[in-house]
This record gives sequence, structure tokens and C-alpha cells, in this order.
Amino acid sequence: MPSESRPIESRPSNEGQPEHKLSIVGIGPGSPGLRTAAATNAIRSADFVVGYRPYLDLISDLLPGKQALSSSMGKEVDRVAAAVDLLERGSVALVSSGDPNVYGMAGLGLELAKQPCAVEIVPGVTSFTAASCRAGLTFRECVAVISLSDLLTPWQQIEERLRLAAETQMPVALYNPKSKRRDWQLLRALNICGARDVLVAKDIGREGEEIFFTSSEKLIEEESLRERINMTTLVIILGRGTFHGKASHTAAVNLVGIGPGDPGNLTQEAQSILRSSEKIYGAERYLKLIGCVTSAQKVIHCGPCPERMAARLRDAVQVARVGGKASILTGGDPSIFSSGWRILDPAEGACPVHVSPGVSAFSCVAARAGAPLVNDFSLLSSAHDPARLASLAGAGFAVVAYNVKGQEIAPLLEEVDPMRPVALAQDVTREGENIMILTAEDLLAAKPAGFRFTLLVAAANSHIKEGRIITKRGYESKYCY
Repeated sequence: MPSESRPIESRPSNEGQPEHKLSIVGIGPGSPGLRTAAATNAIRSADFVVGYRPYLDLISDLLPGKQALSSSMGKEVDRVAAAVDLLERGSVALVSSGDPNVYGMAGLGLELAKQPCAVEIVPGVTSFTAASCRAGLTFRECVAVISLSDLLTPWQQIEERLRLAAETQMPVALYNPKSKRRDWQLLRALNICGARDVLVAKDIGREGEEIFFTSSEKLIEEESLRERINMTTLVIILGRGTFHGKASHTAAVNLVGIGPGDPGNLTQEAQSILRSSEKIYGAERYLKLIGCVTSAQKVIHCGPCPERMAARLRDAVQVARVGGKASILTGGDPSIFSSGWRILDPAEGACPVHVSPGVSAFSCVAARAGAPLVNDFSLLSSAHDPARLASLAGAGFAVVAYNVKGQEIAPLLEEVDPMRPVALAQDVTREGENIMILTAEDLLAAKPAGFRFTLLVAAANSHIKEGRIITKRGYESKYCY
């Protein structure tokens, strides 16, 4: 049985250097199925596990033999301080729901750590991508992620970011949309973004999960709909480049996100699906990565992307029709800039498809860089619009641009604050991984050459310490630490 969770006490003296490992661990949205192997291993190998009480309840199966320390909402600084102090006595896992870089503990953990370079950030499946996969929603061009809580971020800044996203019809994933004492912000955000379709996803991966599509107009007009929304709800406003296909909770045909590379990023659900599949379809590099997980027959289709995906779906449907199970792989998460949307296109057939979320590439790049995304951020599928990246960064967003070529870096960063921390990553979590962490000015001077880069411009209020990007979430304005 796990040791009894006890409240965190006041912080004692912490003189001296930590001798043990601090891991800041993303446990996914809630269900064990969406927890990665790396997260499970990090928690099991820790002597102490520290977290918000409800999050510890979600990982109770991993706590036997551990000393678990908990605290309530609003005690984030106390949790991190306790985790840092406990390093003198053993290794510590500091847990966050979802991903530690998405409104999680990565930023504060690195702020208070004595040796940021020694802290391990373990990425997790983010709630907004998990919700999107459940609903068959994919982002093909861009997406902005914004918290409506003004506890740590002034509302004026939040509204500026909403308006900027609305100007170009960006899809927007809203975290912390409504609480008992804070209800007007959601209405304001919906009015700013205008008439659009909306996905409401509550308690993803937890008991009481609820998902439904509506519209911004209906949410504004019908109070009964808004009453179904609380702090554990995501409101995703659809927009430019979003695709809504048909997804099933369970099905014989599976679209599986395997993460960017390391098999440790596979979720329990993904491992289970792959082990029980008769055939698995995907790119050769993906099939090699999951070779240690399954002995199923692996199939590669060649040719242009639409034809490859159509062939995979056609073959997978044939497996399902004779009572088997088949899986089609995507790198990262199926909802973020993957070609997996083609599998969900009703034009390709009416076969039910289950979409299994994966750790996103942006999460792994952020984890390697430190804590660059813990405030609002936006994702761009390409580097073709430097003015857009600069305007998003100027509004305080962290910005991640996928598929960047070396010659595109200078135009992208020309209008960005030269002292803004940035990370340029290639093949993260794969063989040959390379990541540069510099200021925008220094990266421009370095003139890196190559292709298939991911460029990450850190959120405002960021700095580099010991080779890690640390972003403050605003706790310093509320607490003394």
C-alpha cells in the first residue's frame, strides 16, 4: 500500500547542493492509459513524490513504498520548495497533470532548483491534444493555447493575445475557462473570437469525462451550456486549418501517436494497442522505433502522402473486417500537424477509427530546453510567415515553428527581441539529437545550416540559466520566494 499522503510543511533551511535527482513529471490528463512509460519510470524510481492532492490520487497505483507529500491549490511554491529540499534525502518526482510545460510545474521547478541543468523534465500528453484526439479534431496549420485565468497574467495581456489569434482565425484552446468566482472571461473570449464552432471537453481521461461540439453563439446565449464548464474543462475554438473527422472511443482501426522518437514516450494505451494489433502501418522510421514493443507484421506504403494514407486505411479496414486489429502510426500526436487527419476523413470511408494521443514534438523540444512554454503559447506548422511569428512573440506568446530550414531562421527572428531565449532543435529524442539554446541574437550570429529544425521562441519573461530556458509564470507577483 502507498504511504499516506501528508501535507507539505513549511520550508526548512536548504543550504548545500542537492545530491539526488529532481524529475518534473507530466502524468497526462488523468487516466493511466495516457501516462507514458518515461513518466511511470521516473515516479517509480523516485524516493519522494510531491504534488497537488488530486494529481497524486491519479497516480495512486505508482505510490506503494513512496513517501508522498501533497498540498492544496494555490500552494505551488510550497510544493516546489519542499521537492527541492527533499533532494538532500533522496530522488524526487514533482508531478504535473498533462505536460509540465503546459501551465505546469516546469517553470517554477527550474526557478527554485539549485542546479537547473540537473533537473529532468519528463513531457506528457497534453490535455488539449488528448481532447482533440477523442473528438477527431486535428490542427493542420496552427493553434494558440491561452489560459483565461488572470491570477498570474494580467487580463489586458490575455485579451491582447485573444485578439491577435482572432485576427487570423487561429484555432484557440482555452484552459481555465471558468470557475465559481470567475465567469465573465469566457464570455469575453467567445465574443472576441467571433462566430465559430467550439469543442467543449471536460475531465478528459478522468471519471465523468464529457465531450460535445457546439458554437460560440450557443455558449454565449445558453447559460445552461456554460454551467457545464469549469476549471477542468477545455474550450477549443475551431478556426483556420482545423479538421473535424469521425473518431470512436474504441475501434479495430487505430490511429496511434507514438511521440517524436524515444519509445519511453509511448503511452500505456499506445503500447496496449500495438501489442494487440495484427498489422501496423507507418513510415519506416516509425516502425523501427516501436519494434521493441510488438512483433506484429509491419507494413510500409510508398508514394505521395495522400496515396500512402489511403492505402494504409484501406488495408487496415480489411484487417478489421475479418475480426483483426490494425494500427496506423503518426509521429508525435495525431492532432498536431500530422497527416493522420486523412484517416479520419469521412470521404475515405465510414470505418470507425480510434485515435490514441501521443506526446507532441513541441512538448519534447520544450522539455529538452527547460521551461519555455509555461505561459500562453502558439504552434505554427511551417516557417512561411515571419511577420506572424514576430507578432505572436511580441504579444508574449511562446512560439514553436515546425519544419524550419536553416535559411528561414534569419527572416523568422529579424523582428523578435534579440535577447529573447530561443531553442533550435533537430531529431529530439532520436539518434543524432541536436539542440541549441541561445538568445535570438546569438542564434542569428551562429547561422545554423540544415533542415527539419523545430524553432522555439520562449515566452516573455524568460531567461537562460545553466543552459536551460526558465520562464516565470508570475508567481513572484503573488508569493515571496
